[in-house]
Amino acid sequence: MLTSTRPETGRLMGSLPYVKVGDGPKTLLVIPGLDDALFDGSYGRVDAWLAKRALRRFRDDYTVYVVSRPRRLADGRTVRGMAADYARVLENEFGHASVLGISMGGLIAQELAFGRPDLVDRLVVAVAGCRLSEEGTEIGNRLRWYALERDWPAIRATLFEQMYTGRKREIYPRLARAAGRVRPPTPADPNDVLVSIDAVLEYDGTDHLGEIEPRTLVIGGTDDPFFPEEILRETHERLPDAQLAMFRDARHGAFLERKEGFDNWVLQFLEGEAVRVRQR
Repeated sequence: MLTSTRPETGRLMGSLPYVKVGDGPKTLLVIPGLDDALFDGSYGRVDAWLAKRALRRFRDDYTVYVVSRPRRLADGRTVRGMAADYARVLENEFGHASVLGISMGGLIAQELAFGRPDLVDRLVVAVAGCRLSEEGTEIGNRLRWYALERDWPAIRATLFEQMYTGRKREIYPRLARAAGRVRPPTPADPNDVLVSIDAVLEYDGTDHLGEIEPRTLVIGGTDDPFFPEEILRETHERLPDAQLAMFRDARHGAFLERKEGFDNWVLQFLEGEAVRVRQR
């Protein structure tokens, strides 16, 4: 099947920025992480090209929508409230879809599947779990301080430090700080970053994991400081119909550093094949 050569961008329901790639017969909704709050909410040509490249493995079988949160979030907006926005998108635009939530997006995806299981075909909780670890909470509080200071390069550099391994963990944070001095991130509303961090810090979905109906894949890195192996395993064990895949020695950026394996496991799961508890 030939895929569309030009990604589509715009806003769903007038408020949620999106980029669409592929033209497959099934729909995949991708919910991005915290970094989503750091850009102005307008997907440009470079953003669309990057999305097309990142999702190339999915484009034949799926029409993929990467959908951002609305800009100018209300104070106190919770993960559950954000999930309600995505439920309206699915109900009004697609009817139903498989859902891939990455990092903070994985928390929102859990709440979406809990509240509206009729809209979610299959659920992928990527580099996320039912709650932050103690270390993740400490890092989150540091990010919150940077948000109060509007130090966007420091937020991105800190995230890169937690995402990557080896030399990348040394180099990428430095590059983020250097690039931030020349061209810093430009949130549409600085308060969105603070609201998003607070929503993650406050989230704990442990009590209702057992009520999430859609079949779920929990996938992440064993050394993720935000959602380490013990939380990935707890999340998997509490879900009634779930599979688990972990990358040994990978951190929060497992979906980038182990991209080939990540895409393989996600596609395998979405197509109905078993992904048993295992590590790479």
